[in-house]
Amino acid sequence: MIRVALKGLAGRPVRTLLTTLAIVLGVAMVSGAFTLTDTMRGGADSLSSASYDGTDAVVSGRTAFEVDAMDWGVQRPTVDEALLDRVREAPGVAAAVGDVTDEAKIIGRDGKPVGDGPYFGVGRDSRAPKADAVSPFRLDSGRWAAGAGEVVIDAATAEDEGYALGASVRVATGDESSFYTVVGIARFGDVKSLGTATAAVFDLGVAQQVFGKQGAFDSILVMGRDGVAGADVRRAVAGVIGSSAQVETAAAHDRFQLDGLKQFISIIQVVLVVFGFVAILVGAFTIFNTLSITVAQRSRELGLLRMVGAMRRQILGSVLLEALVIGVLASLIGLAAGFGVAEGLNKVFSSMDLSLPEAGTVFAARTVVVSMLVGTLVTVVAGIIPAWKATRVAPVEALRASDPGARKVRLPARAVRGLAGLIGRPAEKLGGAAGALARRNAMRQPGRTAVTASALMIGVALVTVVTVVAQGLRETTTGTLERRIGASHVVTSADGWSPTDPSVAARLAATPGVQGVTAVRQDVGLAFGDKEMVNSIDPRTVAGRFGFDWKDGSDAALTGLGRDGAIVDEGWAAENGLTVGKAFSVTSAKGEKLSLKVAAIESSPILDAIAMGPITIAEPTFASAFDSDRNYMTLVSATDPAAVDRALAAFPDVKGHTTAEYVDTMTADIDSLLAIFYVLLALAVIVSLFGIVNTLVLSTFERTRELGMLRAVGMTRRQVRRMVRQEAVITALLGAGAGITVGLGLAAALTSALADEGLTFAIPAGALVVLAIVAGLAGVLAAVLPALRAS
Repeated sequence: MIRVALKGLAGRPVRTLLTTLAIVLGVAMVSGAFTLTDTMRGGADSLSSASYDGTDAVVSGRTAFEVDAMDWGVQRPTVDEALLDRVREAPGVAAAVGDVTDEAKIIGRDGKPVGDGPYFGVGRDSRAPKADAVSPFRLDSGRWAAGAGEVVIDAATAEDEGYALGASVRVATGDESSFYTVVGIARFGDVKSLGTATAAVFDLGVAQQVFGKQGAFDSILVMGRDGVAGADVRRAVAGVIGSSAQVETAAAHDRFQLDGLKQFISIIQVVLVVFGFVAILVGAFTIFNTLSITVAQRSRELGLLRMVGAMRRQILGSVLLEALVIGVLASLIGLAAGFGVAEGLNKVFSSMDLSLPEAGTVFAARTVVVSMLVGTLVTVVAGIIPAWKATRVAPVEALRASDPGARKVRLPARAVRGLAGLIGRPAEKLGGAAGALARRNAMRQPGRTAVTASALMIGVALVTVVTVVAQGLRETTTGTLERRIGASHVVTSADGWSPTDPSVAARLAATPGVQGVTAVRQDVGLAFGDKEMVNSIDPRTVAGRFGFDWKDGSDAALTGLGRDGAIVDEGWAAENGLTVGKAFSVTSAKGEKLSLKVAAIESSPILDAIAMGPITIAEPTFASAFDSDRNYMTLVSATDPAAVDRALAAFPDVKGHTTAEYVDTMTADIDSLLAIFYVLLALAVIVSLFGIVNTLVLSTFERTRELGMLRAVGMTRRQVRRMVRQEAVITALLGAGAGITVGLGLAAALTSALADEGLTFAIPAGALVVLAIVAGLAGVLAAVLPALRAS
């Protein structure tokens, strides 16, 4: 029976190839997802190793709560540079180096910031003993910056922008941008690229000056003596730094935000692997359908085997062995193809400005095990029912000459037959005899048609869900922004997310043609035991430029905020039992405690595109407790749009948008995300098309005598090809129609569940029509090979 199974596979190479490809693509996606993200994580680990392994302790300003990479906007307190000598004298300390880490944007030759962040601006004391041991940067060429007007840039930026030693490069630091001479090019440890990040390394004294941190460090990096444990070094340092500073491990301090990078990579891995499993699931339908058709076509062969003594378990084992061989073969090919998928996905991410750090390619044992197990097990499981059906073939089948496709199928056949007949009616009207036969072929075996269409249905359903949800997000985003922003212009950083220096707002306010400016700042505070985003507004200028959706209160609350008033979000207020007039407290990272009273409650859904935090206070109150001095968003009222452009000309890292342009920018981000999902879902759709190809090829073989008879009575080759194509289109449209219907239902359920968070249900009719048309064209494409074989 083993020989029978293997000869059966070898004797039907086209069927075996197409069936194998259905699983290959899914396994390749899983393998590629693991390979890509493991490589990215390897890059992040290399960054982490280069950044932190040589550092046993980091001294920084004491914070009232743990600050991590996800606490966007938090300004850590600095430490006095006089503390450095005390740290160097602590027992077990071999070296201690002061460090400044802030934001510096390298401006490219096109006048725009290079990369999409983070933008590391580092002050390095290259003259300090053992400075290289605690620094992640390694010179590729040149030397370290030693004074004003000099900078070292990362190797990826130098290569991409064409900057060589001696080149003049513009760097934006806070409220100014100046030209610096490139005196060195450095790598970040062993990592080839920082992804979207860039680095500008200055002399320490220069960095203190340009970042406004004279006489202070962001951190002191400490290396212990040989043989002294890191924990002992940290205890010794803690004993000399006093209460205004704190000591922690380099990884816990995470000055280069690598923990956030690793979390992002983990999210990408989960998403990619899920899409890979979806593709494998779709491939399972192809396996099931192929083996079911094959078993039906081989009924006489199986009956003959039963007559010569083959037992049911041997028949079962034979069919399952076919599935096992296909699964193992497909998994091996898919595993290897994963390298290509990983490279392709990396190019997709790079084209959408989502490139991440890379080191050498990582191919983990886990990738091999998971890919092989998933591909093989899914294939074998998909073959269980066809194998069981094969055991039900009686020996008498060897004596019959009946049509194997004419058997009754235990599926909702009537519904499928009716839908196939309805969808195929235009083909019958327009396609003549070929169209009529195509329609009847789809109706004749509704079970087979249903299973084939189901594979496509899954992919189309998922495409429909993301399309409908994306449309809902677009409408939610557009409605929120148009309702809440009353200013004529929105000013942000060029990347759209990093804060801007307050000098930008000051320049705008002083520009003729600008009627008014208001700015929003953000930081993280501790309230009711949790970290929450705190917003700062200027009550005198915010009205008319930024609007709140009042739940309990009105615009009058803005002018009445005073030093202790707070506007809180409805959901957050309910969660913490707050009503208007109730008191609560917020503690900033530097330990300043604000006693506040609820002045008003506003409704800000979680999916709010403006991303305001749940607590909003007046600017003077904010400044008294929080160190954040940069603006998250600046809103401008201007009668002369050119006035805004004139004011921003001095800030290459800042961009002004009209309100309409800002809405378009925010919705464009949704479109970029949607494009990524489409690319990932395309794989599942391609797998389903292989299912259509496979079914048609097998059906063509099954109907050899029928096709010969049709040719004998005058049907031309062209008509035969047309018949097969139209049958494929009917099947594809059946799958697309079912997929769109199921997708709309799932999208409606999802948006209903998230309605309270601000998501609306919107049907993009045009996009769904295009989806149906594409499905029909895909059916035509899938029919090319079967049509050629049939003719």
